[in-house]
Amino acid sequence: MTLAVFILLAAVCSIVFNRIKLPPLIGYIVAGIIIANVWTVTPESYEVVEILSDIGLVMLMFCIGLEINLKKIRKQGIFAIKVAVIQLPLMVLGGAMGGTLLGFDMVQCICLGAIISGSSTAVVMAVLKSQNRLDKEHIEMLVLITIMEDIGQVIILSMITPLIAGSTMNINEIIVMFISIFVFMIISLLVGLRLVPRMINWVSDNVSDEILTVFSVGLAFSMALLSIFIGLSMAIGAFLMGMMISASRKSKEINHKIEPMRDLFMAVFFIDIGMKITVGSLVDNIGLILIIYVLFAVLKVSTVFLAYWIGGETGRNGFISATALVAMGEFAFIIAAEAHSYGVADDAFYTSVVGAALVSMVVLPFLTRYAPDMWDKGVIHCPKPIYGACNNLNCARDNIYTRISATSKRSQKTFMRSMTHSYINLLVIAAIEIVFYLGIKPAVDWLSASFGGDSLMWGMFVLAVNFLILAVPIYHLVNNVKFLDEMIITGARRIANMEGAGDEPGELYQKFLNINTYLMVIAIDALILIVVPNYMGFWQHMVVFAIAGSLLLLFVYRGMHSKKKAKEEDEDH
Repeated sequence: MTLAVFILLAAVCSIVFNRIKLPPLIGYIVAGIIIANVWTVTPESYEVVEILSDIGLVMLMFCIGLEINLKKIRKQGIFAIKVAVIQLPLMVLGGAMGGTLLGFDMVQCICLGAIISGSSTAVVMAVLKSQNRLDKEHIEMLVLITIMEDIGQVIILSMITPLIAGSTMNINEIIVMFISIFVFMIISLLVGLRLVPRMINWVSDNVSDEILTVFSVGLAFSMALLSIFIGLSMAIGAFLMGMMISASRKSKEINHKIEPMRDLFMAVFFIDIGMKITVGSLVDNIGLILIIYVLFAVLKVSTVFLAYWIGGETGRNGFISATALVAMGEFAFIIAAEAHSYGVADDAFYTSVVGAALVSMVVLPFLTRYAPDMWDKGVIHCPKPIYGACNNLNCARDNIYTRISATSKRSQKTFMRSMTHSYINLLVIAAIEIVFYLGIKPAVDWLSASFGGDSLMWGMFVLAVNFLILAVPIYHLVNNVKFLDEMIITGARRIANMEGAGDEPGELYQKFLNINTYLMVIAIDALILIVVPNYMGFWQHMVVFAIAGSLLLLFVYRGMHSKKKAKEEDEDH
């Protein structure tokens, strides 16, 4: 009886929200909140809900994996991959930094970044199709971006699972879990994508569709069980199996067959999420809910807009596309539930994240409806200096792409590869600074307690280690940027020769190339450490920079001297 009432209430709530053009998912969660605050749930009934909720999670993730068309992604998803690769890491870093400002611990900050990094495919599609404002091609690209975000969040969830579980594990168990996860993911992708589609094709050719459906669902639950045994969430195993089966001939038919079962159990999954929230907790955390939503919305719009801009799209198209993705995805609830089950996320954190996700889904239809007008009015009322600076940036971007297009196709691929390396180096630099920012105080306390000495001495030591570690990615970044400059200069000269121009192109780029690489590395390294806050004073920073910089230059000098000596010996021989 209890389950019948729960599902009926969820259906009624979803009908109400559907009438006001909102996704049924909101109705399911609201039904769970109503149940938690009105209905007295017995332990037996709640245990049944938990079991059905796990089934719903497996079915949901299995179907998300089934909807991934790997062939389509290979052909049409290059731009979507670029957008996801640019904005996902920035969303995680931005979320982690926002969590730090809100006073969360390190694991909670990482969880917050992972939670807000993705968008909901179902909500975005439902809103865009109901409004009918964007063309089919535009909507398909946004759907591809959300699919790439889903894949990215699976990888992120795999990486943070040991961190989430770390509160109940020792360091040896965490290391073993990392190795197990790595091996599991490699085997799944290399072996599963080759073997599973052939199995499904063979079954579909030799048995009925009914047995094929049962066999596919059985594989999903088996993979979910295996992922739990490895130490991952069951969601990851189900998703991977769905992605493997998506490469088979009958993937669409399988998806269509299990949709009714998925919808029913998925409703119970979101009811269970709502049942962990009380009205009192929503009221008490309304401020944090709004802050997390604003953090998510600002980061999502800015990072997707940046990705579109780097991809050569117009600002208007980038802004409209970015606002269409401001709805937290299903993984927000999955990661929050995982963190809550391990005790990493308390009730306030969990309630705030779920509340912010609901706010994002409610607000999305209004954002997408008024996004074009917001952009047009913003352009009209934008101050002339800012508008002029933006136009100059657009012209600089177009000029760079024009110069690169004048080079050979091989050089263009090299340029893109170097751009990717530069971006990865920037992410590494940001990650290093976040780790040192969060860990400098605990590290100093541990060093002082273990080896003696005052905190000031060990603080300078940790700062020097930060300086030297940071020098490595900065060095590669500077070299990559200089290589890009050389390519831009080469393209500019080729265009000048073709057009018969007599001016020497790329003068500003040439000036940058003439700056000593190692001095630039030391300057950038010092600037980053000055900007990133820590409890070290000005003079302590200067002493660290002088010592660490001297050691770095001495190391470089000895390396260059050794190479010169080896070269002279080779010439003598």
